[in-house]
Amino acid sequence: MPYVAFGQDKIEFDLAPGDTLTEKEPGFDAADWSREAFHQSLQQVQFGELVASGKMLVAVNDAFRPTPTGQILSLLKTWFPGFRADFIVACGNHPAPDSADLDIIFAGYELPGEVRIFAHNSRDLDSLRLVGELDGHPLYLNRHLFEYPAVLTIGSVEPHYFAGFTGGRKSLIPGLSDMESCRRNHALAVSPEARPLRLKGNPVAEHFDRLLTLVKIPNLISVQIVAARGRHIINCFAGDIKHSFAEAAVLAEQVYSFICPRTYDLVIAEMRPPLDRNLYQLQKAIENTAPAVRDGGTVVAVSTCSNGIGNDEFYNLAARLGNEEMVLSHADMENPPLGIHKLSRIVRLARRIKVKALTGLASEIVRRVFIEPAMSLDAEIQALKEESKKTVDILLVRDAGLLVAKLD
Repeated sequence: MPYVAFGQDKIEFDLAPGDTLTEKEPGFDAADWSREAFHQSLQQVQFGELVASGKMLVAVNDAFRPTPTGQILSLLKTWFPGFRADFIVACGNHPAPDSADLDIIFAGYELPGEVRIFAHNSRDLDSLRLVGELDGHPLYLNRHLFEYPAVLTIGSVEPHYFAGFTGGRKSLIPGLSDMESCRRNHALAVSPEARPLRLKGNPVAEHFDRLLTLVKIPNLISVQIVAARGRHIINCFAGDIKHSFAEAAVLAEQVYSFICPRTYDLVIAEMRPPLDRNLYQLQKAIENTAPAVRDGGTVVAVSTCSNGIGNDEFYNLAARLGNEEMVLSHADMENPPLGIHKLSRIVRLARRIKVKALTGLASEIVRRVFIEPAMSLDAEIQALKEESKKTVDILLVRDAGLLVAKLD
């Protein structure tokens, strides 16, 4: 019987005679990674000289990214025994990590006793430093970036539902920048051109690139990773933050996308760890797979949301606005509120297809953000069958928080 993962459990569903099921999952191949090539790339950027200059600052992703940070740090310590570092978690507007999150972030690496770990707070202007202005707006970055002889950013590159890809510049902006710069950037996500896998012509991605020109950090090195499920490394790219990201994005598209020759009545978008932890992250699965849904069809994102809502700014905004018309009117404002991009994208998508979610949350919580709760996968299949009076064509996308459907 077919199933979807639901945390540590499985949810099975039935197919009637004539129903069709197609499954897609990321094209992982972790066997091709060359540690020696990665070592050589570090030598080419003179990483050993940066190590010799003293303790550096390493910016790392939070626990919501499948970044094998600990594995990279262990290699650095092996290859460069003098490697010493403090760490800063590039939280962006996410909450600071707790001890369990830190265990996930640094898994596979033994933190030395004297290490300092900072958590970025985008709202604490006293912890930030002005680095320049773009279009009359200031950009602030965390002060710690300017207090060390060298800075290393470690990121992983995966599709992002409105920025094109994660990784690269996102470690700094919004990872280590001020909240207002993040708000201005994310406000651009109301554009239909802001979508997964797209960089050129994507207003969010291009705004990131323009902001990055303001960043002048001496001895800034970047390691960008493309990783498979379970944080198994497929390949790594070291160098300046722009070019290492560009190289990784090419590979990430090959790994995390598939061609869809047709659209489907029902797309089941399965979320897997770490993106299945809350409602905030669930939208990625919906947007990554929505292109594969026929007009009037249904997408069901499946996620435990075991940690609840997550960053609740968008949820509280939805509660204040109350209805779809208010969401769309606020999305068109000159200075729209943070979180409106998430709500407006769902509202607009729901005008073409049915947007649903099967979660561990109360139905009223899911419905508050304009997503319809799904009672069961069997019920959704039966509803489509009754509606169309025919068999149901189903696409199951595994790890849909990362895997993107592209129409042929």
